[in-house]
Amino acid sequence: MSGAAFLALWNDLARGREAEYDTWHTREHLPERVAAPGFRGGRRYVAPAHPAHRWFTLYDVEDPGAFETPEYADLLRNPTSWSASMRPDFRNFLRVPCTTLAESGFGLGGALAVLRLPNESACHALDELAHLHGVVGARLGLRAGPDHATGGFRAGTGGSGASDAFTTVLVLDALDRASAERAFALAAARFLAAGAEPLRLGGVYGLAFVFPGRDPQERLRHRRPHWA
Repeated sequence: MSGAAFLALWNDLARGREAEYDTWHTREHLPERVAAPGFRGGRRYVAPAHPAHRWFTLYDVEDPGAFETPEYADLLRNPTSWSASMRPDFRNFLRVPCTTLAESGFGLGGALAVLRLPNESACHALDELAHLHGVVGARLGLRAGPDHATGGFRAGTGGSGASDAFTTVLVLDALDRASAERAFALAAARFLAAGAEPLRLGGVYGLAFVFPGRDPQERLRHRRPHWA
């Protein structure tokens, strides 16, 4: 699914709506996003114990132009009634469009380590990171959008890391959580400044949902009827 760009999103949610969030995000939200032109696929990850961002969503797109299409603007400006009802309960929302600087490895793992980094220094270490024990892929993206680009959802700080300066996003696919945690710790120690708090700048997540699944054409069935 990898393309020339990706969209990384971190969020939390008001307590009590977690089950509805999972249903909404699976049945409606993620499929309709992936139905927009230029989007190839999306994945939702979860880290139930994360202090600020219990969910992480990763969208693979063909190029940054996917964020500028009329269809994508329609999704942001005209939410469904279900989406509109969910928005007020989002917390610590952070939306980061990225252009892909480099990637190494292949395949998808069952866990993900993700870090927001202050510079591009990890670019030259992707092959090394992708060959760590239990790691199957590494990707580094250059941030292409401001913090205030919230996609219609409420942004927040409160320990979210939304106010921290960063220029790149490092994504490491691993076979399991233990492998992802080792990779996360190594990357944090190597690429973050001394004294930085890694959980303010990323985390380790387990895979919860992938769309589309077996049939790539399934994304077309979720296009809004009035789109050309």
